[in-house]
Amino acid sequence: MKKPTPSEVLEYGGAVVLLLAILQSWDAIVGFIGIVLSAIVPLVLGACIAYVVTIPTNFFERHLFPNSTSKFVGALRRPLSLVVAVFLLLTVLILASSVFIPAFVETITMVQVHGDEFVEAILKLPVMKPFKSSITDFLKGDLVTSLKSFDVMGVATQAMGGTFASIGAQVFNVVSTVMTGFFGILFSFILLTDTTDVWNRVMETVMSYLGPEKTEHIALVLGVADISFHNFIVRQCLEAAILGTVGTITLLLAQFDYALGVGVFMFLSALIPIVGYPVGLLAGAFMVAIANPWTALLYIVVVAAVQMLEATLVLPHVGDPRTVLPPVWTTVGVTIGGGVGGFVGMLVAIPMCATIRQLILIDSKRRNAAREA
Repeated sequence: MKKPTPSEVLEYGGAVVLLLAILQSWDAIVGFIGIVLSAIVPLVLGACIAYVVTIPTNFFERHLFPNSTSKFVGALRRPLSLVVAVFLLLTVLILASSVFIPAFVETITMVQVHGDEFVEAILKLPVMKPFKSSITDFLKGDLVTSLKSFDVMGVATQAMGGTFASIGAQVFNVVSTVMTGFFGILFSFILLTDTTDVWNRVMETVMSYLGPEKTEHIALVLGVADISFHNFIVRQCLEAAILGTVGTITLLLAQFDYALGVGVFMFLSALIPIVGYPVGLLAGAFMVAIANPWTALLYIVVVAAVQMLEATLVLPHVGDPRTVLPPVWTTVGVTIGGGVGGFVGMLVAIPMCATIRQLILIDSKRRNAAREA
């Protein structure tokens, strides 16, 4: 057995001392990391906002005067596309705060008021007699209790910033949220209007430290992730918008008073992969059935038919088909993502799984080609 050299002894000893120091100061290190993460929240928020705004901006840039060869049009195309995209997103936010959210709150309130009456009427039907008492007890007890105790205004308030026991904490939270949002929007504006080609400069800096080979690998991973997240956002928002719009129009034609609220619920539910659509469809049908069971049946038939047509005719032609996950990968991703990060985890898990799967396929092809060469 070869004896270690003095330099190796020093290296191993230094590594052990460093590890012990980290373990001894673990709480302080975690606290410092928390402070750093809190400090960069506006930057992360700004980067996310800029990324989302870039998607419609690129779309408009491709379709605004695509055949024009004028230098003036070419110089104007990007800023004009950005203005149109920002205006569109602001319009959506204004409609959401002034129309969609109030309609959704009104619909949930209606369910709370009349839901127990509907459940009681269902339990009196002859078809319910063969069912076990545990099912009827759930419908009569837990479901009704949950409907009445659900604080829709509290959830809406919490989604907009949270509520706290003390006025001081509430004021601090509002100020902190406003400042985070302000700096996030400011940083996103800087990224969107930057003309210094930040991305290429960052990659040049990375290359100077890591070398061309590692930089190429990093660029490949980021490029695949960009395609996966871009396609996921477009596909999921398009599906949710179609189902929410179809559900709203169907209920409006059926003269249902809370059509917009149910449509908003369908849209929000359909944003969640796999489980969102069936949950939104059944829960929306329950909301409608409280007022009119036949309208609820019509709602289920129409929305389900449109979803099947959409999945067959529309979504396969949206984005890069290589980023579409098989059902097994999608199920695993949603399950793990939901368990780790809740709603946000479920949304992020799908494009992350698509990125990992695509990178594995690329690496497998590279290795097979190297063996055959």
